[in-house]
Amino acid sequence: MSGMSIRARLTAWYVGVLTIAIVALASASVWLSTESVIRATDIGLRARVEGVRDFLDNPRTRLAIEDLRDEFSEYAELTRGEALLEVVNGSGVVLCRPAIPGWIEMAEQNEPFASSGDVRPADRLLGRLPFRVASAHLRSHGQIYRVTVAAPMGPAYGALDRFHRLLFVLLPGVIILAGAGGYWISRRALAPVDQVTRVVQAITVQNLDQRLELPPADDELRRLASTFNHVLARLESAVADIVRFTADASHELRTPVSLIRTTAELALRHERAPEEYRTALAEVGSHTQHMSELVDDLLVLARTDAGIEPRETAALDLRNVATEACRDVAEVAGRQSVKVNLHLPADPVCVQGDAVSLRRLLLILLDNAVKYSIPGGEVRLRLDVTRPGQNGMSAVFEIADEGIGLDASDTARMFERFYRGARARQHAPDGTGLGLAIAQTIVNRYHGNIELTASNGNGRRGCHARVTLPLRLEKV
Repeated sequence: MSGMSIRARLTAWYVGVLTIAIVALASASVWLSTESVIRATDIGLRARVEGVRDFLDNPRTRLAIEDLRDEFSEYAELTRGEALLEVVNGSGVVLCRPAIPGWIEMAEQNEPFASSGDVRPADRLLGRLPFRVASAHLRSHGQIYRVTVAAPMGPAYGALDRFHRLLFVLLPGVIILAGAGGYWISRRALAPVDQVTRVVQAITVQNLDQRLELPPADDELRRLASTFNHVLARLESAVADIVRFTADASHELRTPVSLIRTTAELALRHERAPEEYRTALAEVGSHTQHMSELVDDLLVLARTDAGIEPRETAALDLRNVATEACRDVAEVAGRQSVKVNLHLPADPVCVQGDAVSLRRLLLILLDNAVKYSIPGGEVRLRLDVTRPGQNGMSAVFEIADEGIGLDASDTARMFERFYRGARARQHAPDGTGLGLAIAQTIVNRYHGNIELTASNGNGRRGCHARVTLPLRLEKV
């Protein structure tokens, strides 16, 4: 059944369940109709046995044997066709007996019971005709009478047989009709799904803005279409990010490549002194360094987007990571006359992570703080531990500088790839705008949080970065 279509499977399940229900209903109908006929006949037979008892117990029924014969013969004549009656007294005198061949043998097959309340009718054959027979011993006025009552069942059983045959003849037709109806219903029910499929198949990268029409009813199909629309919206956003990222990366790479090509062409246009060649190669090396850094940043983002960046592998002390990051940035800070101050707690601050990624995170933030600081400024890096809160204890890095600061309009977009504010472009035109995006991906990888706000202190503008990482309680 796994190779069948949903429509065929729905129809098969519908027909299967309906067939079981119809067969069960037909079987119940056969049993109930038969039991109803037999029960009604048995009630009539018990009533006739009880009527004989009432007649014999009647004080006015003190008749001689001949009179009893006449009374029972008259009763038998009146009920001819409805029931057959035999009454024999304790002396073996037959007061009433049907003149039918085979009656005596059939009556003797039934063992009489002590009272009419204990009568248990049974099926017997008289010749080839079915009868329902009941027998009982009745005591009246000191005498014991054996009473046998029989009702013909041929007409009733014949009617039941015709009803049962008709029922089972109609059964396959009903199942076939139900199967056709189930197939039609499943086709109607799945028609909106086919429509959704056709619309989704027509959607390509060029028309990701297309959306499915939502059905008016709040049902499974509406939820399916709504889910598809949400998926398409996410795909459209992702593709737009990729297109924008590619365009921005191409733009950023085109500038150093053009400068390298122009410098090389000018140097090769005619013979020059060795010092001029050395100057041209220095320019080419500077542009190549900038391009190499840009390619490295793009590679980091691409690996992160692909989910193949290194994950947390070991417990490490963030004091060591902060110390190494400050040592790496010290040379750049010295060239710009910027002082870097590090404040560390006395106790270890341990997290689960990768030392290379976390050092890259701090280097990005420290490099930005130094790059956008004014000469003679100060950059402060503080590592601390927050108090236990709703999400447990956390390690906190705070990096503050006394640089050019942030505009309020830039704060919301600082973590976008290739985005640089107007102040940043004026102060450091050689930036790429990828550092903070990389920092955010690293923080998100470790389920942390990063915030960037403008700060004012000591009469100087600046920027304040705050990074929060989940704390590992065990010491390394």
